Amino acid sequence: MTIGQLLKQYRIESSKTQKEWAGNTISTSYYSKVEKDQHRITAEDLIALLRANNIKLWEFFGKLSQEDKVRYDENRDIGEAMNEAFYHNDKDQLKDIKNVIANSEIADKEDQLLFINAVIALVGNHNVENLDEKDQIELKEKIFNISDFDESKLALYCNFMTLYDLDNNLLISRRVITQFRYSGNSNVQETILAIVINILFMCIEENRYKETEFFIQVADQISTKPNLFFYKNCIFILKNIVNYHYERKDEYLNKARRAIDHISSLGMPEYSKDVKGFFDKYGRN
Repeated sequence: MTIGQLLKQYRIESSKTQKEWAGNTISTSYYSKVEKDQHRITAEDLIALLRANNIKLWEFFGKLSQEDKVRYDENRDIGEAMNEAFYHNDKDQLKDIKNVIANSEIADKEDQLLFINAVIALVGNHNVENLDEKDQIELKEKIFNISDFDESKLALYCNFMTLYDLDNNLLISRRVITQFRYSGNSNVQETILAIVINILFMCIEENRYKETEFFIQVADQISTKPNLFFYKNCIFILKNIVNYHYERKDEYLNKARRAIDHISSLGMPEYSKDVKGFFDKYGRN
């Protein structure tokens, strides 16, 4: 049984019209073609459709023919659905996606399960300590060896940067920035700026100022938007610390101090205090 046929079966059993079944997930005309197997449905839309109609993912996929499971796993981008759930902090949807992966026949199932367990652990408080030590070590190795990042793996790397030394972080971050540098996706831009901030902190701590130029240029190329203001403000602070290192002009220190005060004004006094401590320690290096 194909995905379209199975969706139709569930819909009829629920005594719903196609319009009622599709709801606000996809258009009725598009859904009609999905039922007829004339159009493919994305992983994100399929998961949203099943959830809207109270159908468990593992139950749905359990009824698919093995051939269609394999075809789905090859052609549907589960990562797209994972990204969407991650950025909406939707742990329930992530758990549903995990069940889909667990019941799939994809060749890299164990790696995908490791990644989604990490994403689930990060949802909400973005704390890598929610993963056990064994998974942290394994994930560290897997992230290092990723050749093509998607949004969720990009966010994972950003949150796991503290597990790597500066040289490894420079290597990985240059790789991911090369891939996403010109992305217009605001979520990606936010993560790239967060990676830049982490790198700049590390470079300044280790007196590796020459390494900062590339990352500052990358940050400068991303336009300031309301959702990016906090990140750009932090980069402004670090950029002025770097400028002072080379030119020894007090104006750079004054700019950095004012930007640190902005963080406190934004309602983040504890983070402002941490940044001030960093500034007091490294600002005049």
